[in-house]
Amino acid sequence: MNGIASVFLAPLQGLLSTFQSERHYKDNKKDEALHAIHAALLETKKYIELSDGVEDREKEYQLAQLWAEASVKSRYASEELMMRLQDKSKYWSDTIEWSRDEILAKKIDFESIENQINELLGNS
Repeated sequence: MNGIASVFLAPLQGLLSTFQSERHYKDNKKDEALHAIHAALLETKKYIELSDGVEDREKEYQLAQLWAEASVKSRYASEELMMRLQDKSKYWSDTIEWSRDEILAKKIDFESIENQINELLGNS
């Protein structure tokens, strides 16, 4: 009976191992996304706080790059979030100023992004 049981259990154990490995992979990707989003958020807040309203296009391009990287990494966590972070990157790289209504409609304001981070942390 042990031989028969192992014949049936071995594939199930292999499948379980694969699922656990895949979950670990997804968890790591989600963590990478959260770290990238958090870094972009902190750098952006720092820029806004320290700029005193003086525009620094070089720094804004750096912020656009941080948001683009966060967007790419977030594709494992949420497609909607990925698109929003792409918009955030465009916001910083565009020379056209976006209205507050556009920012809120696209959910790229700080509060919306922080809420998304908290939601992802809650789904861990």
